[in-house]
Amino acid sequence: MHFDHINKYCTTFRLTLVTAALGLAACISNAAGPAQSQLPTLQIRVGQHDVKAELANTDLSRQIGLMNRKELGGNSGMLFVFKRSETQCMWMKNTLIDLDVAFADANGKILNIEQMKAGTTDIHCSSGNAKLALEMNHGWFSTRGIDAGEKLHVPEQVLETRE
Repeated sequence: MHFDHINKYCTTFRLTLVTAALGLAACISNAAGPAQSQLPTLQIRVGQHDVKAELANTDLSRQIGLMNRKELGGNSGMLFVFKRSETQCMWMKNTLIDLDVAFADANGKILNIEQMKAGTTDIHCSSGNAKLALEMNHGWFSTRGIDAGEKLHVPEQVLETRE
């Protein structure tokens, strides 16, 4: 009878231990911060180059951005649409890949392109009033000869932000 009680408690203890381990694993996986949920995508052009861009046009989607992503497709990026045309700034905290960002005005004209190093808290700002920002893999703009003055071609309705 004594061994039956021990076996009963041993099974309960094992179940509790497994549950705790699974809970700890879930906490660790979220420790770096939130991951972006599925965002709508759209085709845009940068000069003559086609880009598949995820649309970050809400406060939450802009805050999370490309955090915790391990990779970004070759001609894929994230298009940020801001509420107002003003100086916009970004950083790379909790971002795992090096990125370049092109800040653009409401007409799509690129104001400046900044290189951003993964995991840093360096601040990267637009050189003027930006309504848009396009994040791409590091080197994407330079390898295509895209500089300030080039144009982002985005659908007009994209310029509207949501809350």
